[in-house]
Amino acid sequence: MKHVVNVASGREPDTDPRSLRAQAGGDKPRVFRDTYHLIKREDGPSLRLSCGHTTVYPTGSTTGHAHDDMEEIYYFISGEGTMVVGEDEFPVKAGDALYVPPGAWHTTYQRGIMPLVFVWNTCLIDGDERPAGETKHGE
Repeated sequence: MKHVVNVASGREPDTDPRSLRAQAGGDKPRVFRDTYHLIKREDGPSLRLSCGHTTVYPTGSTTGHAHDDMEEIYYFISGEGTMVVGEDEFPVKAGDALYVPPGAWHTTYQRGIMPLVFVWNTCLIDGDERPAGETKHGE
């Protein structure tokens, strides 16, 4: 006989006063995350790329921000959440990748009971980049 249960599927959040959720203030959304910079372009070896790892804890979010001089890619490792890019909202989960263009305000919200974990990569742009498929005038 097999009995398989997934902790993240269809479960209600832990309401015990000793839980992380209760200790952090219940279900009020707020910035509640850990971010680690793994590779920083300012410290080398790359002149353009940075990479980091972020965990957003239950009921938490990242700090909303924009990068005028960088584009960014997120790859979601575990958990579920919502990624807001400009006026658009995207449900995200493990295995999803999402692109954020330069200058777009963005933030990430954790959903469900498991922390949302992702890797992000930013790339410094020169300002003369063009969307895929476009060419310079006359080419």
